[in-house]
Amino acid sequence: ENNIALSPFNNRGSGLLTDFRKSNKNVEIIRLGTAREKFEDCLFDIKAHLDFLEKQGFTNIHLCGHSLGTCKVIYYLAKTQDKRVNSVILLSPSDMLGLVRKDKERFKEEIITAEKMIKQGKGNRLMPRDVWDEIPITANSYLNLFGDNSETAIFNFYNSKDKSEKLSKISCPILSVMGKKDDSFVVSIKDTMRIIKERAKSSPRCEYKILGDADHNYIEYEQQLADTILKWINSF
Repeated sequence: ENNIALSPFNNRGSGLLTDFRKSNKNVEIIRLGTAREKFEDCLFDIKAHLDFLEKQGFTNIHLCGHSLGTCKVIYYLAKTQDKRVNSVILLSPSDMLGLVRKDKERFKEEIITAEKMIKQGKGNRLMPRDVWDEIPITANSYLNLFGDNSETAIFNFYNSKDKSEKLSKISCPILSVMGKKDDSFVVSIKDTMRIIKERAKSSPRCEYKILGDADHNYIEYEQQLADTILKWINSF
């Protein structure tokens, strides 16, 4: 109807624990998922899908990420400056470090636990407590995602002095979308959108849309979300 193809894809952080088959002659299954992922590996996954789209003949590509995926698409573009991407769409952009560090005492304890487990050679074992009491994660992945040197530090809304170096490198248009009932706020929704716009200094066009009382996953706001994205794409 709108002459637009939707090409969703997962990355090796998909699911909590997910088995993947390695692309080699010998059948080899590796277990990854959110619990065992390495954030930087998203570079391989995003590039692979963009390569696939290019081979299929697509040239007008708008790269979209949701939640932690927003950090991944910004990280990818900041690192690669991939000119195949016409714009980037951020659905529920999340400050992962800020969310975990809200509870300072618990965060301190979990960092100590993760470091201790790694020193004991138990880095691939699950932490005693789940992240936000719902997401299991290994000690290696915990430090990779939430440690001081984590590459997930993309938005850093919790740190007013942060310059969001990677976000500032994005040279394509940016659309950010959130709902008022999103439970991933570190600062207010208006401050979230303002900070993104202020820090995306290299983007020629940076806009945002607040979808009423939508939650983090846009439940019952799917059509409004689709209409928002369609309007954005058709503006190019």
